[in-house]
Amino acid sequence: NQSIDINAEMEEKTKELIYQQGFVSSVQAKLNNERFVSGAPEAVVAKEKAKLADGMERIRILEEDILRLKSL
Repeated sequence: NQSIDINAEMEEKTKELIYQQGFVSSVQAKLNNERFVSGAPEAVVAKEKAKLADGMERIRILEEDILRLKSL
């Protein structure tokens, strides 16, 4: 049944979205920590910023997917 597939996919995307939001939140907390940013090597800070950008992009895609699924 297609409706069950859509519900299952929505549930999966929602769980992934919640995970990504938590991940982004933890990276943001690290980057908002002045001691971490000033004490860590530049490459480490750059890597965290890249992780943040990647997480934000994943959240954007998941939100779009969820909206698309809701409209089906």
